[in-house]
Amino acid sequence: MVKQYQLKNGLQVLLIESHKSPVVSLQAWVRTGSADETPSEAGLSHFIEHLLFKGTRKFKMGEIAQIIEGSGGELNAYTSFDQTVFYMTLSKVFMRTGLEALADMMGFPAFDPGEIDAEREVVVEEMKRGHDSLGRQASQLLFKTAYGTHPYG
Repeated sequence: MVKQYQLKNGLQVLLIESHKSPVVSLQAWVRTGSADETPSEAGLSHFIEHLLFKGTRKFKMGEIAQIIEGSGGELNAYTSFDQTVFYMTLSKVFMRTGLEALADMMGFPAFDPGEIDAEREVVVEEMKRGHDSLGRQASQLLFKTAYGTHPYG
C-alpha cells in the first residue's frame, strides 16, 4: 500500500510499506538533472550531488557516511538526465537517523570552499573514467544519434 503526503513546502512524500525485511530505504528525488542544464552549466547537477555528502549544518565532513555505514547501512546517489537521486538503506532501528541526515543534506548543505575545490577533481576523474569506458562511449553515441540537439543528445 502506498501513502502519499504533500507537505506545506510542496515536498511530496511517498510511504511504501513492506515487511519483507527489517530495513528501510530512504530516498530523495530532486527533479533536475543534466538535461536541465545549459552548456555553461553542464555537470552542475552531478557536482552538487557530490557536494551534498560533504557536510551540512549539523554533520561535519564524512559524518553522514560514517553514521549510516557505521550502522550497517549504505548510501549513495546518482544523477541522470531528469533527476538527481540520493538514497540510503539501513536497519529500521536507525530510520530516524537516516531521515535526519537526508533532510539535512537536502536543506542545509555546507558547500565548504575547500571541499568544493577537492570535489571538483573527483568529478573530473569520474568523467575521465567515463571516456575510457567503451560501454559509456557507445551509450553517449547512441543518445547523440537518437536525440540530436535535444539535451539527451
